Amino acid sequence: MKIGIIFIMLLCIGCSGTQQYSFSIRGNVEGAKYGKAFLLTPKEEVICSTKIDGGDFELRGTLEEPGQYVLRVNRQQFMFFMDGKKMRIECPYRSFSSKYLKGAPANDLSIEYGKLQEDYTAKQEHFFKEYKKAMDAGNQKAADEAMTQVLLVGESEFVLTKEFVREHPDNIFSAYISEKAGRENYTKAKELYELLTPRAQQYSWGRLLKQHLDGLAASAEGLVCPEFTVSDEDGNPVTMNSLKGDILVLDFWASWCGPCRQEMKSLREQYKEFKDKGVRFVSISLDASSEKWKEACKEEDIPWLSTLADGGWDDSEVRKLFGIQSIPHIILVGKDGKIVGKNLRRNLLRDKIIELLNK
Repeated sequence: MKIGIIFIMLLCIGCSGTQQYSFSIRGNVEGAKYGKAFLLTPKEEVICSTKIDGGDFELRGTLEEPGQYVLRVNRQQFMFFMDGKKMRIECPYRSFSSKYLKGAPANDLSIEYGKLQEDYTAKQEHFFKEYKKAMDAGNQKAADEAMTQVLLVGESEFVLTKEFVREHPDNIFSAYISEKAGRENYTKAKELYELLTPRAQQYSWGRLLKQHLDGLAASAEGLVCPEFTVSDEDGNPVTMNSLKGDILVLDFWASWCGPCRQEMKSLREQYKEFKDKGVRFVSISLDASSEKWKEACKEEDIPWLSTLADGGWDDSEVRKLFGIQSIPHIILVGKDGKIVGKNLRRNLLRDKIIELLNK
């Protein structure tokens, strides 16, 4: 049987300092006597391939590091985490999946973690349904409560992730889930990064997490909100310095972001409640098109200050300054100019505003 062997270097950020990773995957797939087996990147770029002979195949190669890949046999495929040196899969062609792969500890951990997540996923799906039902009924109060529960489940899931990483600090899968969970919050990123072993920190996801950590350092909770400049609807500059003195709710959004515009319905209620109590609301759009931003402003009839950040999503220095990876993203700033919370939403935001007003 011809064996496909290829030596590739994956794109990475800086120098990994790790040795190259050699692997082999032997397979016996019942019902796939002939054809080809492939190892692919997540973008489905071919790393190596080999012919299948009577259901048997073997893929071998060398990569810069373990990671997430796709194994394909004819038309069946699955994505998996690969870190074993000698792996094997035996299964029927119709049931071809990662659960049959042996010899890859990271793949085993991903399956274990997925099972632990099931309860959280079920709870979030339940509250999402409650949220949609409330929105369809025009009940903003019930919608806010349901979405708040979704967010609280997410916080509980972070605790699960942190404990999982603590138990498996040296595996690339832990680096993967740490990067996903810590990419927008300095405290979370720091906690997870410090749990990883030096080796795991040097994997591509560990290095990416460190990039997030460094990028979030200037806008971490407890620090003075960094200076920035945006433009109002008349093109006049608005600076962070000009907004100081009130409790600030900075709402990052874009016209093309459906959840952002749903979030504004909740912010509208909070605006009514707090606008005369020393709380100032400012929306900062990450639209690339000023025309689309202004059109959305009219459609939403935003009653508070609405501004535009230069550069759109891709090139916005303001977005990068705050380490924002997704929107809606709301930042709460106290009267002293210090950041009180990041990515606070719905009733979690309301409760924090009340806490600041009662100080």
